[in-house]
Amino acid sequence: MKSSRSFELKPHEEALATVRQAILPNSPKFMIYIVWLLIPFFFLFPLFRLGIGGVAVFFGLVISGGLLLLRQYIRWSGTHLILTDKRVVDIEQRGFFDRVVTEAPYTQIDEASYRIKGFWATVLRYGSVRFDLSGSAADIQFDHINRPARIHNLVNDLREEHRKEDLAL
Repeated sequence: MKSSRSFELKPHEEALATVRQAILPNSPKFMIYIVWLLIPFFFLFPLFRLGIGGVAVFFGLVISGGLLLLRQYIRWSGTHLILTDKRVVDIEQRGFFDRVVTEAPYTQIDEASYRIKGFWATVLRYGSVRFDLSGSAADIQFDHINRPARIHNLVNDLREEHRKEDLAL
């Protein structure tokens, strides 16, 4: 059973939540790339009057703007945090061909914390969630998520549940 494009659930594992980044903190980059893509169309006739050089500039700007916009969309849509009943999986899409997947069982999470910083983050209720892992494992931090307290509380509840199961054994 698949939970997402790049993540396979283990047998007898259930996905409890899939969290994506909020779109609003990423919107300035999207807007810059959309403007980059659209600006050449305002100068279409003057650029085409310049001949081959103007046509090359026009298509260079359109293609580069389109690729940058596509790259930003792939980064935003491919980055998510998956909470299952057994582990936390952080999938970070960094580019077209660059994906980092970090996973940790709940028993390996020493501390879970969240942070909401800034005026707009407070008003719109988005922030970061951080999981400090035991040992030499890399910590997991997921930025720009809606209602980080909800995810924080869910992970803490699951940590307590798994700790009680370990003590019972």
